[in-house]
Amino acid sequence: MTIQTQIKDEFFEKDASASSAVLTAINAKTKPATIAKTQSTDALSIQVKNLLTPFEGYGLNDLNNANLMNRVDSKFMLPLSFLPELLAHLQGHYRVLDIQGKRFFSYYNQYFDTPKLDLYTAHHNGKLNRYKVRQRRYVDTATEYLEVKLKNNQSRTVKTRIKLSQGNNQQTDCAAFLKEQMQNNFADLNISQQSGYNRIALANEEKAERLTLDFNLWYNTPKGDNKITLPGFFIAELKQNKKTKHSPFYKLMSKHHIFPASFSKYCIGCALLYPERLKVNRFKPVLARLKHLNRTNPLLPLENN
Repeated sequence: MTIQTQIKDEFFEKDASASSAVLTAINAKTKPATIAKTQSTDALSIQVKNLLTPFEGYGLNDLNNANLMNRVDSKFMLPLSFLPELLAHLQGHYRVLDIQGKRFFSYYNQYFDTPKLDLYTAHHNGKLNRYKVRQRRYVDTATEYLEVKLKNNQSRTVKTRIKLSQGNNQQTDCAAFLKEQMQNNFADLNISQQSGYNRIALANEEKAERLTLDFNLWYNTPKGDNKITLPGFFIAELKQNKKTKHSPFYKLMSKHHIFPASFSKYCIGCALLYPERLKVNRFKPVLARLKHLNRTNPLLPLENN
């Protein structure tokens, strides 16, 4: 994998307020060609669709206990070839999000940070009460949200968001939302990266947990001139009200001696896109694992059966 590392310094020297730079990006239309690239149309999509067919489905408004906007997360880096076995074991324990017959979805993100990437640095340095800011587009439903994620000093993830529309008050509402959620910190936010992936969203309402499986990850610079794709693995993220190993998924991980990994999609994207600008020591184990998983062409899911 060839990773270009040269970017223009002028981009990071821009100085703009959250109510201008962020909201200018929010108001801009996403190019259809960019969206199309996030949608998988290859054999892997067909395989995943077949693997999800036996699952009972749920709708966007069906979750109560498993909604989990305030939660603890456990993440696992897994080879793509493990996906069929994983889904076979999870059938009967989880339902899958189903929207008009579609059972995996494309996500497109724009992340925001300061000119010096202070939000990245806070995560790299292990600081708690840290933030991530993104505009997320759910490609399949054409809906968009401005989101702020806080990792607080109890190591809980608290996500707040507002739905974006073309209403007259959107700019005012977004500015007020960012000011409130970030407590007037980090006013000079710019777009720091584009990214996307495909997601399978599983839920167990009885145990109050959600499990997301993200694959086909990609990253790009704000200008779109350095796309990096990560095809050989997927990220499984277990979201719980409080951490317990009595989860059906966690039991399966323990059976296979697979342990949680610290994986921030945003931070790994920054580390890959800007290795010459950023300190990446904290993420070296994850980057080494990525290199191993993506060294060869990944097996398609059913080829191991």
